[in-house]
Amino acid sequence: MQTTHPWDARLERVIRYSLYVFAAAMPFAIALTQIAVAIAVLAWLTRIVYTRGARWPRLGIEWAFAAFIAAEVLSCIFSTNLGQSLVYLKRLLLLPIVYVVAAGVEDEKTLKHLGLIFIASIALYAVWGISSFFANPEVRVRHIQNSMTAGGITMIGATVTLALALRLSERRYRLLFAVATVVILGCLLLTATRGSWLGFFVAALFLIGAAHRKLLLIVPVVAAAFYLLQPEQFAPRIRHFFDPTWGTNAKRLHWWSIGWEIYKDHPVVGIGDVGTTPMYVRYAPPGETELVGHFHSNYVHIAVTLGSVGLAAFLFMIGAVFVRIAQQLRRCRGVPAWSAAWTLAALAVFLAFNINGFFEWNFGDQEIITMVWFCTGLGLRQGVPAGQVCEHEASL
Repeated sequence: MQTTHPWDARLERVIRYSLYVFAAAMPFAIALTQIAVAIAVLAWLTRIVYTRGARWPRLGIEWAFAAFIAAEVLSCIFSTNLGQSLVYLKRLLLLPIVYVVAAGVEDEKTLKHLGLIFIASIALYAVWGISSFFANPEVRVRHIQNSMTAGGITMIGATVTLALALRLSERRYRLLFAVATVVILGCLLLTATRGSWLGFFVAALFLIGAAHRKLLLIVPVVAAAFYLLQPEQFAPRIRHFFDPTWGTNAKRLHWWSIGWEIYKDHPVVGIGDVGTTPMYVRYAPPGETELVGHFHSNYVHIAVTLGSVGLAAFLFMIGAVFVRIAQQLRRCRGVPAWSAAWTLAALAVFLAFNINGFFEWNFGDQEIITMVWFCTGLGLRQGVPAGQVCEHEASL
């Protein structure tokens, strides 16, 4: 008869409380976030190796992650700056977040608490952002240095709360998450990051269409209100949303054209996972002063830095994760359970992230990709066994 190791329960508590700290710190303190998740990963690995109290979960995305890791390593070997590429390999250390969250959240109660902490943290972040705007209304809401990160954080937060508001059956939680969605959306509006707006808008259409298709009729009204409520100083960003000659639109097209020229000269494995400013200087027109360290698009940046091999691996990884979350959602046909609701939220977050990624290097933004992998882990958690059917009829 197998007995439980005396340390196993303690390590399980370490993982659980580390994940609580992790969820609370994500919008505010990347250092605390890293420390908390590192403790959780180490405790989880100790459970697997030493106490035999846990196992490495098979999530169905292992080959996709392996392909991307291989592409990163291959590009590193041929990098134009080996030292910097070795440093940037640290982004691969974020991948275990998916596994420690999926395996470490072992019951519905822990999932519920972890989700509430995460949402409360982003809601608090949104309140801080709105307050900072009213204190200085000429400046877009920022996160440390830039508004794109603030937009990504609030895009993810609003997507999660909308998914839970639409999917859970308990009235008190639906109301709570509806209010949280309004608050977080207010902050998202004030970041004036159009890529994040678009990511949320597409995710919201998906969520509303999946849950209550008739509500799609109010989408034009909400879009009109969004347009009218935009602060006047930011209104041109909406009016010129699709104007290729306007401001940052023209800049992005110019940056991408430079990226294309670099890619044509390094088509197989790219220039290496490095800052792109030195290479950009070589290809930019004479006298250009605005030199970029990344290409403001996941797909362009990956093509330049990792080449065709890396871009293929990146697209494979994205597709595999999206398909696996969708498969997980179909495994449980009931909607009120927190597991099913979080799986839907994870699918919508991944959709929003990748739409936003057309216009921003959010895969390289540690705050954002950490949240994405966190939500992915919750969406793929092992709490709903294969073949289990929940108690309510499907709406998907």
